[in-house]
Amino acid sequence: MDTIFLLTYRLDDSPMRRALLHAPHPVEVYELRGTRPVCPITVPPRLVVVEAAPRTPVAMVMSAVTRHAVIGRSPALLVLDLEWLNMAPRLDCADFIARGFSIAEVLARVDRLLGGQGASAATAMQFGALQVDLEGHQALVDGESVALAPQEFALLRHLVLNAGRVQSRDELLRRVWDRDYEGGERTVDIHIRRLRAKLGQPVADRIQTIRQVGYKWLPAAP
Repeated sequence: MDTIFLLTYRLDDSPMRRALLHAPHPVEVYELRGTRPVCPITVPPRLVVVEAAPRTPVAMVMSAVTRHAVIGRSPALLVLDLEWLNMAPRLDCADFIARGFSIAEVLARVDRLLGGQGASAATAMQFGALQVDLEGHQALVDGESVALAPQEFALLRHLVLNAGRVQSRDELLRRVWDRDYEGGERTVDIHIRRLRAKLGQPVADRIQTIRQVGYKWLPAAP
């Protein structure tokens, strides 16, 4: 199976590490200390994902990565600050992704870089007792199907695909409901309440309320 190396400035809880938990490939995590990768001499990975700290000079990071004996010849997926996206064509990386990415975007880019080998495996996401079948439009808790209305499943799908990111009520309305929908933000609260009730405890606790902002799906159990 294809191995992914993640070079990150946050070993324990980086956004990219949380996203790669859902990839159908083994992931080895190593420290990116400033601009220098701390990677042992081992078998090269099929893909290296580079997640430097915000505002780190990424050109220097990629220079150090390409000179490394192990990861230097592996294709790289580079996380970029939004203001540095115009630099991407001049950097030695196979692909790039903007900071603030969603899980779905990470999985799509990894799948493309690895030749589409993980496409079928990435259609289901597991969070403890909950399994979300993205293609089958079905949620199961402890193997039992949960009877969700289409809009409830669409809301759940959006939350899990953006696990760890706070979603405002306005953003949820724009992304989950039809563009022509004229209901107010109270609609989101009602659907969240119904979704929590149907998922039951402890799964419902993964939907965290962010006061005066919106909601967030917790990738790890609270």
